[in-house]
Amino acid sequence: MIIDFHTFNSPIARRLFLFFFLAVTLPIILLVSVTFFQLTDYMAGQHRKELQHDAKYIGMSLFDRLQRVANELPRLAESNLDNVLLGSIAGAAEKQVSVQLLGSQVSGSPVWLFLGANDEDLSRELRQEISASVELEHDSPMRIHQLNVGGKEGLFVSLNMGASSYLAARLVPEFFWDPEQLPHDKLACVLAGLEKVVFCNVTPPDNFIEAFASARPGSSLGSFEWEAQDEPMRSVYWEVFLKNLGMDTNWAVALSQPEQELFATTRRFQDSLIIIVLTSILMALMFSIGHLRRVLRPLQTLRDATRQVSEGRLDNQVSISSGDEFEELAVAFNGMTEKLGRQFEQRAALMELDRLILSSRDSRNVVKQVLLRAKDFPECQMLLLVVKEEGGLRLRAVRRGSEQEEKHDVVSSEEFGQIMSDLNKEPEIRIARLPTWLPGLCGTEDCASWLIFPLSVSGLLQGFVLIGTRNQVGIGEGDTGWAVQIVGRLSIALTRARWQADLYRQAHFDDLTGLPNRSALKAALTQALDRSRRHDTRVALLFIDLDRFKLINDSIGHAAGDMYLQAVAERILCCVRREDTVSRLGGDEFTIVIADIPSDANIGVEVLAVVTRLLESIPKPVRIGTHDLRSTLSIGASIFPDDGQTIDDLMKQADTAMYQAKRGGGNSFRFYAEEMQAASQERMELEHDMRRALENDQFMLYFQPQVEASSKQIRSAEVLLRWNHPERGLVSPGLFIPIAEESLLIADIDCWVLKATCSHIRRWLDMGVEPVRLAVNISAAQFQNPKFVDLVKTTLANFELTPDRIELEITEGAFIDDLLHAQQVLHELQTFGVRLAIDDFGTGYCSLAYLKKMPIDKLKIDQSFIRDITRSTRDAAIVEVILQLSKQLGLRCIAEGVETEAELSWLVGKGCEIFQGYFFHRPMPLADFEQLLVKGLGANHR
Repeated sequence: MIIDFHTFNSPIARRLFLFFFLAVTLPIILLVSVTFFQLTDYMAGQHRKELQHDAKYIGMSLFDRLQRVANELPRLAESNLDNVLLGSIAGAAEKQVSVQLLGSQVSGSPVWLFLGANDEDLSRELRQEISASVELEHDSPMRIHQLNVGGKEGLFVSLNMGASSYLAARLVPEFFWDPEQLPHDKLACVLAGLEKVVFCNVTPPDNFIEAFASARPGSSLGSFEWEAQDEPMRSVYWEVFLKNLGMDTNWAVALSQPEQELFATTRRFQDSLIIIVLTSILMALMFSIGHLRRVLRPLQTLRDATRQVSEGRLDNQVSISSGDEFEELAVAFNGMTEKLGRQFEQRAALMELDRLILSSRDSRNVVKQVLLRAKDFPECQMLLLVVKEEGGLRLRAVRRGSEQEEKHDVVSSEEFGQIMSDLNKEPEIRIARLPTWLPGLCGTEDCASWLIFPLSVSGLLQGFVLIGTRNQVGIGEGDTGWAVQIVGRLSIALTRARWQADLYRQAHFDDLTGLPNRSALKAALTQALDRSRRHDTRVALLFIDLDRFKLINDSIGHAAGDMYLQAVAERILCCVRREDTVSRLGGDEFTIVIADIPSDANIGVEVLAVVTRLLESIPKPVRIGTHDLRSTLSIGASIFPDDGQTIDDLMKQADTAMYQAKRGGGNSFRFYAEEMQAASQERMELEHDMRRALENDQFMLYFQPQVEASSKQIRSAEVLLRWNHPERGLVSPGLFIPIAEESLLIADIDCWVLKATCSHIRRWLDMGVEPVRLAVNISAAQFQNPKFVDLVKTTLANFELTPDRIELEITEGAFIDDLLHAQQVLHELQTFGVRLAIDDFGTGYCSLAYLKKMPIDKLKIDQSFIRDITRSTRDAAIVEVILQLSKQLGLRCIAEGVETEAELSWLVGKGCEIFQGYFFHRPMPLADFEQLLVKGLGANHR
């Protein structure tokens, strides 16, 4: 059989082959493996038993012959006393005679039991050894002696005859065993004890003796393994009990055989098994491949046919005559391709419709395009669309080759409602002729029947579709599937067109006011700038921001605020020309683009005319519910090309100008100037540097004592923030504090000041210096923080300070936005034990109501009033009223900015007790203030 390896390119072929091959070969391999290992163990056991049998046989023969020597030698000595050497250890006369043991032949030669007269050296050594054993009292009735003198060897037996007399005879080793009986392919040794070799048929290696000694711990029968010239050897031993003959040591017979010879039969069997396994694998391989070819041939045919289907060729028929499931699969496959061919033709037409729908943004042309492609559906002759729109019902009819004009109000509302009701009950209606409520249209006479389907747009039922067919449509399922598909495409097209219109409106217009948003503003501004460059005209961009709009939102709610913004948007539209663009950027920010201003026109007059109308119209009250709301506005303007060449530049410059107008108090207008940009840039740099100052610990604390006039004692001190800029040096607080407040960085700075103040107090206490109470200024941003109270408590707890160590100074502006929140916060702080003061009293929103409700301990009169009390009767009157008011309310009062003795005398005369100003102490750094505390100039009255 020729093996076609291309068959294995198929993944299923590889899996099936692996399955069949493993199913056949695994049992064979498993069976052969088990058989081989069991047979190997069995044969190893049999060989071991054979070796043990041989060792036992040799040992029994050795025992019998030694027993014979022990029995025969005395008798032989008695019967041949004259011919036997009888010796006395005491030195009796010796007679050396050769004695022959009768009846024993070895290879036809007599076996001599005793040494001849010419072996004097061996005879002398034998006598000495016998004498030594007697002296050591180890003399046994019978002993074996191995001697080696001058290269001569001998094996002797000695018998104790009593009276210090011994009978000695020489033994020939062959006497104990016949050479023919010894195994020729094995190492055979007789050993006395563990290390003394009596006899070996081959000179044994040293490691043989060591292996024997270590394997025989005391057992009489056993086996061991060793190596001879890197060849594994299997060995057994059998102990011969010679002590029963009167000997002092038992002998052991050891037999060794190379492992290679031992397993020679096993290897032959292994070779046979390998041949059997390879033959079985080859047969399994041939069987698997043959079965694969029978299975894969029809699969290959079906795969090729499927590939042709994927390439769009649906006209090929598959022919398989296997008489099994493959043949049934081929028949089903042919039926499927025929049906797919018909469906693909319709699907291609539908895909073309989808492409047209997705590529068109004009819904008015979608129906025409759908019908033009509907010619691919032979059943469709005419299509009529009735859609409900804002202007009423619209009908559009298209037939092959032409398109009817749109007609409106062709169906009455009652008829339309009836059709919609019928379609809700039955989503498809079939009629034989054109409905009477439709006008006569050219081409309707070619239609044999009509189908009416509901039409949904954006998920809502908006109309219906009539499809005229040239043939009578059946009632079976699937007859109108193509029509359903066309209606579905129409629904998608109209939904997409409306969705695009809504999306465009959402992307370019503000939801609240309906004005263009930032994206639309940039588009309009881009077009205006392009026209200005072409026609040498100018463009003005106005930024508008409502002043204090946040107060409206917070006081009466966001809903009323939204209504107010809508009213403002309408007023702005009334203040500009029709061709100007008004947009809302978000929140309370609006923009106006005044385009196409002639170059010779006075642009200032043009812009100011609009600004004047805005400043007059916007601040007028707007009635929202029961409230009359009003707000002023700040306006900034930039001019193209004077102030910038790009949209971003113009927007930045207008924003800068608007910011300057707001800083001037609001309700005003500013043109952009270059110095505004410089100021804005410096402001941004300072804000950035302030953030780094917090990280790099560039801020420091100064202290200005607050002195009691009567005792001249320092009662407390105000903590003042200073900034040591690495490049600018000391930056004025009047410069960086307003920027910090506007960027809301002031809250982080307040947190740093509070922690630094508590740290200094803790250090002074640890030094044993009693500090005065320190007054810390708190900004409105920090005061309105919901976690402000927790911050104060946590900071004091971290430095283990009591609340009366500090005093918090809060400006009136922090109260005005949310009086209820302010009252709650102040009550919590007072209950906790923190002293509270109103800073710069009289400069904010003075109200006796909050003084009555707020738990305040102290009022600080702003230095702007103190400065002129001796020259201005108004300022003097205000300060006097504040002093009297604080006294009546039980509040302590402190005067800030006291610089002259005249000011001090006037204030003392009016009842003021605590003073702060240059007249007493200027603001001082930490080291100087610490010196005052150490000198004991302060007395802390709590």
